[in-house]
Amino acid sequence: MKIISVTRILDDMGRIVIPEEARKALDIGSEIFLTINKKKHLIHLRKSGKGKKVTLDDSGRLTLPAKYLQQQNWETGSEIGLHIEGEKGTLQEQAPTCVICGSNQSLLKVKKTLICDDCNQEGNDALVRKWEDVLQTLLKKYKHYCDQAINSGDTESIHKSRTKGRRLRTLIHFIGVDKDHPLYKRLKDAHDALGKVREDDVFIHSFEKRAEMDQYGDVYHEFVKVARQDREKHLKKLKKKLPKAINDEFLSLFNNFLQDELKNKLLTLDIPGELQKQEDDFKALVKEYHQVIGDKGKTSDVGIDALHEVRKKAKKLRYIYNYLDKLYSKDYKSYSKPYKRIQKKFGEIIDIRDWLEEVKSLKPDVDSNKDDIKKIIKQLEQEKKKLVNEVEL
Repeated sequence: MKIISVTRILDDMGRIVIPEEARKALDIGSEIFLTINKKKHLIHLRKSGKGKKVTLDDSGRLTLPAKYLQQQNWETGSEIGLHIEGEKGTLQEQAPTCVICGSNQSLLKVKKTLICDDCNQEGNDALVRKWEDVLQTLLKKYKHYCDQAINSGDTESIHKSRTKGRRLRTLIHFIGVDKDHPLYKRLKDAHDALGKVREDDVFIHSFEKRAEMDQYGDVYHEFVKVARQDREKHLKKLKKKLPKAINDEFLSLFNNFLQDELKNKLLTLDIPGELQKQEDDFKALVKEYHQVIGDKGKTSDVGIDALHEVRKKAKKLRYIYNYLDKLYSKDYKSYSKPYKRIQKKFGEIIDIRDWLEEVKSLKPDVDSNKDDIKKIIKQLEQEKKKLVNEVEL
């Protein structure tokens, strides 16, 4: 909607000039209808309708009725604001101006506030810079941990690189980057490459703790020993795959995205609408989970798979709300809390499911009594069942 806001001077004959641009906006010829709003001290201008019909001269001058001038306390030399939004115009003592700088040029309506195009552009640029800073900082940490993962393969670097990459992927997808975008695909390829080693690390860490406390500690130790050998194999593959995804070409893709795509993505981003979509997707996954467990039961493989999808979505929503809290002057962080609880509460179930798969995969190479292996499998199954039956969504 076009907005025009100018100041007119009342001459000694009670006239003001309606600029040609304003006349075109109001779609008026030589006649205009005036109505007065005494409470708000406004005179409304319209092309047609009720009110006092007044004629404009060839120069576009409008003679205001003497009665209206008296009611408004306007006299010769008074500055009168002419404000037009779409096909509606008003005359008032002062024309609305930009709420930031006070300009009345090139105004835009943002919700119920007027700002000028210059301030709007400055605000947009500042927002883009904030996003750039957040993404660049995240990228720098991500690249650092990926390099560490390639060079040393230590547990912390594997974990951090996977976490930072997931956050990057979640953020750019939220602002409109499709999953087939080269940048998104690189991040996903890296995530998948890191996945197997990360699973090994979680398995080894957990089984080491169990080996210290459990009556079948020797069996757990044997699984750790074999899992470490497996990790070495997976790490070798990772060190070949990860540099193909996260390299100088990836950094170039990221910088091009920041320069060429980010601003447009942000200026067309409907945050309330996109958040509602994300929330609706989460609710749909919860509904799907209830349908699955209604048919197959909570402890079924498909039931746990459906719960895993709920947890993954909760993790993404937690990331989104936490980063929006950093970027915008609104308390988004409080919205992340229930998703953090879901992520944490159901994480152990997914871990135990993965450990059971790992145990079954590794047991042919484990030098332990088969009955003892069966007993720790049963132990894990019972833990998983107990946790799954406690799930409430």
